[in-house]
Amino acid sequence: MKILDSPVLESVRPFISDNTVQLYQSLNEHQAFYMLDNMILTKFRKQISNLPLLLQAFHQSPIFLIPDAVLEESCRNIPTKERYNDYYFELFKQLSEKKQLYILSMQTIYHLLEKGMTKKQRILDVMKQLALQAFRVNRDIIHNLERCELSSISDLPKLRQIILHNGNNAGERFICFFSLLLVHQYYGPAYICSDDGKGVYTMYNTFVNNESLS
Repeated sequence: MKILDSPVLESVRPFISDNTVQLYQSLNEHQAFYMLDNMILTKFRKQISNLPLLLQAFHQSPIFLIPDAVLEESCRNIPTKERYNDYYFELFKQLSEKKQLYILSMQTIYHLLEKGMTKKQRILDVMKQLALQAFRVNRDIIHNLERCELSSISDLPKLRQIILHNGNNAGERFICFFSLLLVHQYYGPAYICSDDGKGVYTMYNTFVNNESLS
């Protein structure tokens, strides 16, 4: 089941889009995008009375992207639809009034890459190679990636499971991985919104000195 179909998200579902065609058109129009993690969503929620003012700082793009792994994490933290509605409904409502909210999955990314690459195997190869670069400091992930064969879109759940690994910092891993893939398609700048130093900024520091990502 896709996370957006979860009963927990019933109240906020109308505010989050999984429409790949619309996202593709919006990325082509605006280029830049914001990538949000669960911590930022929580901080927005805690500052809900100041949200209109806070959002003025996010003026580089109207596109807010949320990896499905991030929404999964938020559902684990607040596992009933009643509590989720009480906590997040007003936040997502206000965000959707000011920004375009999209959920990102492996399949979404694949279809976005498909717009610029004609060979399906090339898309899968790019996803695997960028994953190898993105997670090269994690030996367990790299070991499993090297053994993983990707030959069709039906293999993407295998790639996703490898990146999930033990679940720690999984949302941050997908934020960085999806951002790399979108930048590879000449979208950007990518604005990664997180205050998780270990999960995001440590990875960023490895990217800066990685000539393979130049």
